[in-house]
Amino acid sequence: MKKLILFSLLSGAVAIEAQNAGSALSSYTDIMPDTLLNYVLAPYTNETYSVNIFPADAMNDIELTAHGAASSGGSSAYIKVTSINPNVAIAFGRWDSVFTISSSTWNVTKVAKPLALGAPINGAGTVWDNTVLYLTDQSGSGGGNKNVTDWVGGDKYLGLKYQNGSNITYGWLRVRCKSKDSCYVKDFSSGAASTGIKEQVKSEQLIYPNPVNNVLYIKDIDVTALDLNSIRMIDLLGNEVSVVSEIRGNQVTINLAETLPGCYIIQYSLSGKMYVKKIIRN
Repeated sequence: MKKLILFSLLSGAVAIEAQNAGSALSSYTDIMPDTLLNYVLAPYTNETYSVNIFPADAMNDIELTAHGAASSGGSSAYIKVTSINPNVAIAFGRWDSVFTISSSTWNVTKVAKPLALGAPINGAGTVWDNTVLYLTDQSGSGGGNKNVTDWVGGDKYLGLKYQNGSNITYGWLRVRCKSKDSCYVKDFSSGAASTGIKEQVKSEQLIYPNPVNNVLYIKDIDVTALDLNSIRMIDLLGNEVSVVSEIRGNQVTINLAETLPGCYIIQYSLSGKMYVKKIIRN
């Protein structure tokens, strides 16, 4: 099961942390299936994946690259992220360096900052960079071999900033690098912070029955504006629970037959806006 946004239930409402990695902002996209980027040194590998995080510009914002190549002079082996939108910057983490004996110089790497779930995207002292940063780097030549593994192990979040004049918006991209040469790209979110979202949805929308036994309905919505893939059932530990959703006429049916009894959050996106509702499964 995939870990999604962690929700907390406070006084009958769902509160979502704002401007934090993993929090639901005004636009959310789950990459299904997760996209794998990986490299091997031989033969030559160069895989790329571009994504539009911020919908304000009709262009891709960042590009991830997994690159591997080896020769008699050394090797280049890394996974990097590049800003390809002049309005988008990436959170910088640290400098890494290795001394190259053959040339008596330092070979440096700019490492992207790996954010943990819930960490502020624009925390105090955040440095923004709109060039190329690395998630992993194992390149080597002339007796100097890098070993950048900051992003290896578990889910980590890339902090992103969009600025066009005085308009500033933040976002994140979640990746899981299972090893130095393989990273899964999982989901992303951007836009205005969604703070203190109440569990009630729009008055014209009806989610019933609640409590529910086997089938939950979302009624009286514009199904053409619904992202069916955005429908999520999440338990109180933040785990996604598998459900089957279908559009039938002007309503959506969600089959909960395989769901254990308990308290859950139902989440869905309509016209680019996210809605959440607490439900009880009998």
